[in-house]
Amino acid sequence: CRQLALPFPIIDNDELAKIIHIDDDGQYPQLRAVEVSGLYRVSGGGLAMQRALDAVRSKVSKAIDDGARVIVLSDRNSDSVYAPIPSLLLTSAVHHHLIREKKRTQVGLIVECGDAREVHHMALLIGYGAGAINPYLAFESIEDMIAQNLHNLGGMDPRKAIKNYIKAAGKGVLKVMSK
Repeated sequence: CRQLALPFPIIDNDELAKIIHIDDDGQYPQLRAVEVSGLYRVSGGGLAMQRALDAVRSKVSKAIDDGARVIVLSDRNSDSVYAPIPSLLLTSAVHHHLIREKKRTQVGLIVECGDAREVHHMALLIGYGAGAINPYLAFESIEDMIAQNLHNLGGMDPRKAIKNYIKAAGKGVLKVMSK
């Protein structure tokens, strides 16, 4: 059984890119990853979100049938037309859909989301079925704070700051899960 082992459930952008492209050369077909967009048309309201969730669930099922073993649920590229489905809703909808279809054990879920910032958010996503989380907006916020020298962070290395955030969030999730 081929598996990916991660030291923390929170992964940075580079680690996510490695996972997404792990089978680009065809060397690891048993770890093939597929990205699924979790965006919906804002003008359609709640009905558009429901239809988008249905579409995500069917895309995930088809990806598994086609051999995917890692699913990346992403809310990147949102704009004024397309809004992100809240990551907890998206994760739980896919998780429970796969349980109903008896496919949950065949795939790992990674959530690439902008709405996860705090330890509690990460712990909830893991509790809702995520195997790993990439809080890209938190990383971008850290980089911006350093670039603008907010809170006297101007001299800090952005990579080090992101690693510190990942370590703190990972330890916080471990503490929450141990209770």
